[in-house]
Amino acid sequence: MTDITKLVSLFERYAHDNDYSSALGGLLDFFLLPFRLHGTPEARSSALAAFSGNPRREAMLAVLSEAGERAEDFGDPLGALFERLVSKGRKGQFFTPDPVADLMAAIAMGDAAKGGTVLDPACGSGRMLLAAARVNRHARLYGADVDPLCCNIALANMIMNSLTGEIAHMDSLSNEFYAGYRTGTALRNGYHHPYYVEFSDPSESRIWQRSRMPSENGPSFSTGKGGSGGTQGTLF
Repeated sequence: MTDITKLVSLFERYAHDNDYSSALGGLLDFFLLPFRLHGTPEARSSALAAFSGNPRREAMLAVLSEAGERAEDFGDPLGALFERLVSKGRKGQFFTPDPVADLMAAIAMGDAAKGGTVLDPACGSGRMLLAAARVNRHARLYGADVDPLCCNIALANMIMNSLTGEIAHMDSLSNEFYAGYRTGTALRNGYHHPYYVEFSDPSESRIWQRSRMPSENGPSFSTGKGGSGGTQGTLF
């Protein structure tokens, strides 16, 4: 992980008297706002106006600019910031170190050809998904986590690197679903622009397990969109 001393300093200046968790949540909401795919031009204009009119805009942009510099080669500076100032190891929230994540991605994915899918059911800040992207940035990346702040960090990492897939705010053990964020890119004026779509219906998720009629010989859940018969992705 690269040095985040300057990032920490800028973030502390931005946060001022606010608690770090709330400040980071506000920063992520600010960053994600212009990338959300809106249903109407009016809704998009309203979102962009809120983005431009935020009174802490300059301080936020300074933090995000430094985070962008530190995110080169699929780095995770926002996850490192979360570890340093917010979680401090509470609830066991220490994310996988980059060298270990890279090793696991190399073992699990090998010389992955273009395409394929990767799932991390407890993705935290999305660091394992970023390691997978270093092997194959064209893979479809899926992550789930029970912590909404971690989900937003993972979503920001997906957007920052123009990655395709889904981040789900859900409990992977109980299969309780709260919200989902589908990411992709759209070609505009010759450039691929990242975007995300937020949804609350779990049936739209590629991660959430759909229940089926129980049988004596089969499990009570099937995986993959549309029920059974899907292709299993690489699992971390």
